[in-house]
Amino acid sequence: MVHDGAVKEQQVSASSPPAEVVPVPVEEQSESAALAAGAGAAGEEAVGPSRPGSDKRLGVRHPVKYHRFRARGKAMGPGGAQPPVEVVEGEGAGEVEEEASSPEREVLAGFVEVESVEMEVEEGGDMEVSPAAAVAVVESQSAEEEEEEVLSPALVEEGVNLGAAAVAAAAVPALEVPRDQDQEKERKEKERQRERERADEVGYMSGGCKSDDGSLSCGYSSFRGKRASMEDFFDIKSSKIDDKKINLFGIFDGHGGSRAAEYLKEHLFENLMKHPEFMTDTKLAISETYKKTDSEFLDSEVNTHRDDGSTASTAVLVGNHLYVANVGDSRAVISKSGKAIALSDDHKPNRSDERKRIESAGGIVMWAGTWRVGGVLAMSRAFGNRLLKQFVVAEPEIQEQEIDDEADFLILASDGLWDVVPNEDAVSLVKMEEDPEAAARKLTETAFGRGSGDNITCVVVKFQHDRTGSDSPSPSGDKS
Repeated sequence: MVHDGAVKEQQVSASSPPAEVVPVPVEEQSESAALAAGAGAAGEEAVGPSRPGSDKRLGVRHPVKYHRFRARGKAMGPGGAQPPVEVVEGEGAGEVEEEASSPEREVLAGFVEVESVEMEVEEGGDMEVSPAAAVAVVESQSAEEEEEEVLSPALVEEGVNLGAAAVAAAAVPALEVPRDQDQEKERKEKERQRERERADEVGYMSGGCKSDDGSLSCGYSSFRGKRASMEDFFDIKSSKIDDKKINLFGIFDGHGGSRAAEYLKEHLFENLMKHPEFMTDTKLAISETYKKTDSEFLDSEVNTHRDDGSTASTAVLVGNHLYVANVGDSRAVISKSGKAIALSDDHKPNRSDERKRIESAGGIVMWAGTWRVGGVLAMSRAFGNRLLKQFVVAEPEIQEQEIDDEADFLILASDGLWDVVPNEDAVSLVKMEEDPEAAARKLTETAFGRGSGDNITCVVVKFQHDRTGSDSPSPSGDKS
């Protein structure tokens, strides 16, 4: 589009008598020709039809792109020679000379000229290219290609001053070799993905482990049930510290996603055994490790849009001393002389002490199909759940037990079992099976048969008092 004012000025110029030709000295002619040659083919366009940027008052010229256009036309003449330049007098010629003599234009023109010549010699050799073809090539280039040309090493070698930052960018390699830490993180993520796919595809897994001396044996069973995905995880670990055998068992029931439960499986027991007071004050170590692991999980998820959470019901056996810690509504039940004894109390929002704690912190408990914190979460304590963290804490309740001759076995399970199987029924079912793995499978099958709509995961630990020793259990069978 041409401004009306510009049209009128052109009309006036056309109607006015031609300007008187003044002889120019030879030195000035050569200087003018050199400046016009820096503008290239644009000198011819200055007297042709209206083009973008012909009138400075319109503000439509793109200085860099337009000048690159003109400089390329100059550099890519037939056989690599410069095209002939016409010295045109009048208003158009004055504008060309003014643009060519601009310091900024001279730098850009020289800059593009070097690059154009380099590329033409390498790719085309003696091939002749017309200015029209060169114009078509320039117009087809993208903005990204132009930026890469500006930072090309060839220009740096020609002495173009790109600045320290541009030179450094040109020297940076395109690819960096991943560090060992990144490779290890990627490998673990792939393994977790394979486990998730396997759990979702199969929907069921079970296995068992036992100590070499037969002092205890355990079995586990995990069933996806009617849920579309698996959000339950469990962990079984054994170790020896200061000549004392250490056995750890845990159930982690995720909600709103599986990431929190998976994180606990990977880090909770590891953090616990690293605690400096683990052997001297195990109860304190468990409490501090629960809260520390919760904080670390939230930090790891700070840049994500997830807000999932998880329960944790864990049993830590140090020698013959048992510590059971609970956060959420998973549960631990021990059988002593055939009697079911709950070692944890579900953290439900309608518990009087839990409701008081939540309301004292400024939260509310309301009915929404069941009692929920803020009408959202059906448990009062959990790992994760950033949006409710002020009210939904990860501070565990811990109970202690001495494992003596009266202790028969221990059951840890997610609420997918406890919602439909009472404590006494669970103990009775386990007593019917000698093998703990078979007992764990029986529990999950019974819960599913009774209509549980949740993931169902349980761990059964049987104590054998007629066999003693200091060796730790070694895993056998399938392992999650």
